[in-house]
Amino acid sequence: MTKRPWRRIRPEGYMRGGWFADGVEPPYDDRASLFIIMSQSDFLKEYYPSGHVINDPMVYPDIYRQEEEPALDEYGEPTGRMTRKTYKELVPRYAFAFQQIITVKQIVHLCGNDIQFEFVKDKPSEEEERDFYAFREGWLKKDMEIAFFEAVKSVKITGDGAVVGYIQEGEFGYRALSYKNGDTLFPHYDQTGRLSLFARAYQDYDGEGNKVTSWLEVWDKTYLYRYRRAETGLRSVVNAALGVFGVSGYELVSKAAHGFPFIPVAYRRDDDGPCWSGSQDSIDGYEMSFSQMAQNNQAFGFPIMYLQGEGDNMGMQHDLNGTIKIITGSPDDKASFLAQPDASESFMKQLDTLYKMIYEQSFSVIPPELKSGDLPAAALKILYSPAYEKAMNDAAEWQPFLNDLTRVFAFGFGLEMEKTLAFTSLPIKWWIKPYIHVNESAMVADLAAAVQNGFISRHTASERNSTYSVTGEWERIVKEEKEQQKNDLLAEIQSNKSSQNKGEEGGDSNS
Repeated sequence: MTKRPWRRIRPEGYMRGGWFADGVEPPYDDRASLFIIMSQSDFLKEYYPSGHVINDPMVYPDIYRQEEEPALDEYGEPTGRMTRKTYKELVPRYAFAFQQIITVKQIVHLCGNDIQFEFVKDKPSEEEERDFYAFREGWLKKDMEIAFFEAVKSVKITGDGAVVGYIQEGEFGYRALSYKNGDTLFPHYDQTGRLSLFARAYQDYDGEGNKVTSWLEVWDKTYLYRYRRAETGLRSVVNAALGVFGVSGYELVSKAAHGFPFIPVAYRRDDDGPCWSGSQDSIDGYEMSFSQMAQNNQAFGFPIMYLQGEGDNMGMQHDLNGTIKIITGSPDDKASFLAQPDASESFMKQLDTLYKMIYEQSFSVIPPELKSGDLPAAALKILYSPAYEKAMNDAAEWQPFLNDLTRVFAFGFGLEMEKTLAFTSLPIKWWIKPYIHVNESAMVADLAAAVQNGFISRHTASERNSTYSVTGEWERIVKEEKEQQKNDLLAEIQSNKSSQNKGEEGGDSNS
């Protein structure tokens, strides 16, 4: 139950390596950097606005003031002494869900298109084509696109995620694991960087939120182990005592073969943390600046009345909500309002700059306002180029995870369909196609023009047009053409028979 922590580097020691003279080679100085340890719990606090640092009174404190007032006895009469009272003013706090917006945008551009599968052989056999269509149909039927989506969502929010395959009663299934759902993941690797052991820890809770039982599931290349540790009651005391002597306190509950010849886990970790890490400082600054502006508006947003006169002869009458309706006094008395201060232009510039940089630093695009109709595909790619570039980078980084996920599916679904060897040896490749907003009619027109000019085949165009085509679309096209040819042949035979019958009838009449 160990894993490398996430961390964010500190600025201490930046460019403090000392001085050296020209011509003198300085010694190599690899001083240790300082880091802040970030937990996955911290990532969840950043993801949900209620957990943002702006809501922490220790960081952004409320306002306290003290005033002296006459002390009163138990009957409410003044005692002649003064007492000091403390008043607390709650400052306005505004947290924004930038992290959730950035997460959705990055997930859509990475998972918006289905995983692409394609033959690597020029002329696959008919049996390979049938197995390929069965493979793709099973990929969709088993919701493997959802499995990939859930893993991406977990990594984008909590820093890591996994998909575990299993065989139950002869059928293949999967389970997505995420810290967001209460799973703590512990991967272990051998010297070659391959997964050698994988553990998942989670807890059972009672109705009051107290831990009742801690569970630990461990996968190796052959078995799935399940361990349990009680958190309450006598067993908890015994486990605690065992823990003092170096025993973890877990007891083995079950050990069973998982049915795969390898660890059926696809795991992915982002060492940079959640997808908004590059914008987190700007988000904190934006929320602080906006809250300070709201506090300023709260203090000076309403008009402030001031009275000018002599003596206590001024009188005021209020309505039920406290608004002053009538002021009485001498002719020399005056009443007026202070001018309401406006937020400075530089302050608004600060907010606008922070807002823009929050999205730019996370490669997210604020949808532009279009004053015309549909844009061509090239213009859309230029508008969304930061998001598209980020998705292209993510596609390369997620390829090893996709390889593991496809491997788990190919063996598990092959075992269910009794085609393990056929599915695992299919000559196909797979990759992630980033999503970009496109004009679908223009894309179909481009494919049709490419087929007409001989650049690509109809088969390839059918596979590329995933918006309207389905699994086995080319097989359906071939079947329809064969049916059409059959109908044409039957019509031709029928026409020949009719002509022959007419000819025979004409010969009989002449004879």
